[in-house]
Amino acid sequence: MDFISFLNRYPFLKQFCKFCLVGGTAALISFSIYYSFTEYLKMWYIYSSVCSFIISAVFNFLANKFWTFANQERGKQAITQMVKFFVVVFLGLVINTLIIYVLTDWQGIDYRLSWVFATGTVTFWNFGFNRFWTFKHHHSVL
Repeated sequence: MDFISFLNRYPFLKQFCKFCLVGGTAALISFSIYYSFTEYLKMWYIYSSVCSFIISAVFNFLANKFWTFANQERGKQAITQMVKFFVVVFLGLVINTLIIYVLTDWQGIDYRLSWVFATGTVTFWNFGFNRFWTFKHHHSVL
């Protein structure tokens, strides 16, 4: 059995894999901005983290709405979803930033490694809330 056939047998797992692929792409976007702003623009790493998180969130919303959750809602419903998505993202940003700050400033871990750990942790937060709240009536796994 190939991997695609396996995923088709487990729709929740397939959806989670799509979410992780979108998230991985968003993470690459985010980390590129984070690193560039910190290293080349000499921006404080916390400001860089916030900027990169917000920029990648826009990509994340669109890709998850239309691909991961196959949601075609438009108009008022789409705006409601976007608001919910950004509430989840904002709370994820708070968690992400707190983890980065604590690991970097209090534990002395390199800011890049702190980012990796924070991003991994927030992935589970974001998937759960987006699947069961933001797009709760539209779990399509196509």
